[in-house]
Amino acid sequence: MNVFFHHLSLCAPLFLMVFLGWALVKIGMFSHSVTKALSQFVFKLLMPVMLFHLMSDGSNRPPVDWKVLIAFFGSCVVVYIIGNFLGGKLFKQDSTGRVITGMGGIFGNNVQLGVPIVQTSLGTAAMPTISLLIIFNVLLLWTSATACVEFGRTGGKIDWKKFLIALKNIFKNPIVLGILIGTGWSLTGLQLPEVIDKSAALVATATTPCALIVVGMGLAEHSFTVALPKASVITVLKLGIQPFLVWVFCVLLELDSVQTNAATVLACLPVAINLYIMATQFESEEGAASNAIFVSTFISALTVPLTLTLLGVGY
Repeated sequence: MNVFFHHLSLCAPLFLMVFLGWALVKIGMFSHSVTKALSQFVFKLLMPVMLFHLMSDGSNRPPVDWKVLIAFFGSCVVVYIIGNFLGGKLFKQDSTGRVITGMGGIFGNNVQLGVPIVQTSLGTAAMPTISLLIIFNVLLLWTSATACVEFGRTGGKIDWKKFLIALKNIFKNPIVLGILIGTGWSLTGLQLPEVIDKSAALVATATTPCALIVVGMGLAEHSFTVALPKASVITVLKLGIQPFLVWVFCVLLELDSVQTNAATVLACLPVAINLYIMATQFESEEGAASNAIFVSTFISALTVPLTLTLLGVGY
């Protein structure tokens, strides 16, 4: 119990920043335009620079076992199938709606919330693992969702033009670029020039609080009451089923504790804003996606410390 309260106190300041962002918008201090601008600032500058800085020193850390991709994305396949099935069985959703429900169970807030939580709870040793997972998460999940929706809407025919555009946009993603450039630099074995290293470190210091406040500001635009039953199913899949399956697969594949903990913590994160963007783009289940983001984020304030406790992460 003491370990749980330790992790709760460790994560509490992070989730307090989320609540602060939510409250600032709710009291009318900042408008939607400010939220959007700050979100772009975090996504396009702060987070890529921080990930570049972390990954640029990757040559001094143990290599990542690529089996972690099998563990993480193997769970994604299982959870997606369960979510897709439940969407049709419980809520009589069409093919697009079932894709949204399935993707909701696996599309976590890995960057804005995940990076600060993993860095705080597991340390920099876990960063190469989650960076690899983030890259493939962006690469596989969005393109897979696009393919599934197009497949369902057209009766088996995929619009390859849309698919290739989605694939191309992945490699324009600032987060992906930050990770790839940082990893590329680390492979040279060279240290960053001091002025760049210190400048990037200063930016990295600002990233965590800004990213967490932005998460909260974004939550203020979502509702707690819309499509609650559907959102509840998505939340259970995301916060309960996926992290359990990731842990099981990691144990079966005999991954070390650093990679097992990193992958499991990444899997236990709440639903990402990307699900709402996806739902809006596909014009399906916007209410369920919006509510799932809100509900899962606030519940994760308890489930993330619980997951860290069950993993036996020490202090």
